[in-house]
Amino acid sequence: MRRAVSFAILAVVVVVLLSGIDGFNFDPSPAAFLSDDDAELEAFNEIAEVFGDSGSIALVLEASETSLELLKSITEKINSLEWVKSVLSPTEAVKLGSFNLFTMSIPSESYVYEEEGRLVLNEELLADPLYSNLIVSSDGSYYGVMITIAEGYELSSDKLIAELRSALDSSGVDDYRLIGESVANSETFRSIIDLAFKYPPFILLAIMAVYVIKFRRISLSLLTLVPPLAAVMVIVGIMGLMELSINSLTVMIPSFIVIIGSAYGMHFLSRFEENIHMKNAVRRTVHEERVPILFSALTTMAGFSSYILLDMKAFQEMGIFVCSGIFLSAIFTITVLPGLVTSKAATKSEVSPPRDVHPIVKKAVIWVVIVLSISSPLLIITIPITIDQYNFFKEDSEIRESARTMKEAFGWLTNYALMVEPVESASISFTADQVENLEALEEELKGIEGISKVMSLFDLSRETNVPLPLMIRMLNSTDAFEDFTSLLVSDNAIRFNLFSSESDSLSAERLKAAVENAIKKFPELNKSFEFTLAGTTLIWKSINSSVVNNQIQSLIVSFGLIIILLFSIFRSLKSTIIATIPILLTTLFNFIFMAVFRIPLSISTALISGMLMGLVIDYAIHFTIWFRRFGDSRKAYQQTANAILANGLSLVAGFSVLLLSPLLLYVDVAKLMVSGLVVGMVLTLILLPEIASRSERFLSRRKDSS
Repeated sequence: MRRAVSFAILAVVVVVLLSGIDGFNFDPSPAAFLSDDDAELEAFNEIAEVFGDSGSIALVLEASETSLELLKSITEKINSLEWVKSVLSPTEAVKLGSFNLFTMSIPSESYVYEEEGRLVLNEELLADPLYSNLIVSSDGSYYGVMITIAEGYELSSDKLIAELRSALDSSGVDDYRLIGESVANSETFRSIIDLAFKYPPFILLAIMAVYVIKFRRISLSLLTLVPPLAAVMVIVGIMGLMELSINSLTVMIPSFIVIIGSAYGMHFLSRFEENIHMKNAVRRTVHEERVPILFSALTTMAGFSSYILLDMKAFQEMGIFVCSGIFLSAIFTITVLPGLVTSKAATKSEVSPPRDVHPIVKKAVIWVVIVLSISSPLLIITIPITIDQYNFFKEDSEIRESARTMKEAFGWLTNYALMVEPVESASISFTADQVENLEALEEELKGIEGISKVMSLFDLSRETNVPLPLMIRMLNSTDAFEDFTSLLVSDNAIRFNLFSSESDSLSAERLKAAVENAIKKFPELNKSFEFTLAGTTLIWKSINSSVVNNQIQSLIVSFGLIIILLFSIFRSLKSTIIATIPILLTTLFNFIFMAVFRIPLSISTALISGMLMGLVIDYAIHFTIWFRRFGDSRKAYQQTANAILANGLSLVAGFSVLLLSPLLLYVDVAKLMVSGLVVGMVLTLILLPEIASRSERFLSRRKDSS
């Protein structure tokens, strides 16, 4: 009967998985972490709607390796791609003359012309303020091709970049660099796919290796993985049925469930081995383990549940589905495993009691904890609190190499759009005074630290001696400047294109403040026009602000829930306080490791503290339960040390696989989780028995004195 129930549950699990497996899509963009009403995201979408584009990609080519004929062919192929709004390259650049009043036209000639059967570049292009350090480096050593993405394609980075690379490869380009948010998103997408499909088998093998050493039987090691894998199948099926987008945060949900949930099967099977020769061994094991397993799951869920309360959608989904997966792992452990385990699968093995830790080692650990705790404030204030999308990737990655090349060749790495649109009028027009003020504003923008280039209608106006109002009318009524038009003006707005050499969120915050201060200097413009600044780096800035603000809230909520659960378990304030010491110190050490490893407080690392609280508290609960039962810290240590080590090492093994990830985002998670779990084990096995022992002696002396 028990076996039939187990297989029936597993059959339902498979049905849920198959029902939702086709409902997935992947969203590697930063917008996945923000609500739709986020101010920075709204600004970005507003400009995209007005100008019909949503971001850009820069293609960088070495001039010495790229003929102009090849460059022209590349430009034409890129322009033919469906998602491309406009393409600007040296072969399309036009040298403008002064406005001819008699013919009412602007004379122009191409900077690339044909001579003796081959294309030749006019060197004057290098000094043209419109194009210099935009589509050609000032020394002529690099060509740049600016590609703007049509509105509506911003979430298809994986397909866009794949098509672009295919077009470049078919053109015969051997060496090129791609830069832009879509390129970063595409690389992130590849890492998400790897984490979703390639890494889980290695995580399972790593965990199994630990349990094979513990149980000395492959069959038992495999059984430990059944509950978390069944939980993952249910969660994945539900997420698919809800048609949720998988992002760089929520893609870790299955891995977290498997790594954490496998411990419950380990505890169940360890107890089953102890009961193997007793009557009704399975029923006895279920009776003994169901409460500890469920309480262990609840405390771990407490570490994740705080994310549900945050105002970031990706974090909310992370909290909901990891908590659900952990709970299902616990439920499946006490409902499915009993029907799968048999007396043949396990044999009672003699496990030697753990050795006591040498007193010198104890003292060394205690002093290290004291010294680092005292110095922690000085270390914690050095933690980087800025996000740079390029720093999510390893130093030797292609995208980091491309970013360095772009910055060296053109002097900029990211770009912003400052849109100017009338408050009341449906079309854009300027008086002479407004034009003068806008030109003065442009000079203010050029002087802002971090801005290396400003491109606007004034560049065209100065080059051609055409007044700005007339220039706007010409651009909107003719295709004289072709792709240049959409970069600068629409029917009811103009925009300044700001190019910056910095790509981190802190620099973006400073730049935004400087731009806003510059605009405030022109109150007359503010009365008639609305200014909107947007850029993907500003979206990252918004994410960073939310992460930092939510970190404190997350820690408080997680710790509060754990305290409530501990008190409900122990019904003792003293036991509750003793059990929380390791998690408080582990959390403190997590921030110390962030300072030591120079890991910024970012999307992924904001998860770590709550996760460590939920995981390390399990060790403390096991020890404290046995300490209360025996009233002897040494006996409690001997009873729990092996289980704590097996549990901790399986978690360490699982998270260590992420150290191989090409995305530094996940490598940072692995570093902090591995170091935090090791610290949690050490503190539980060394510091907690010492505290409990001192507590025993103190109470004993107090009792004797009374």
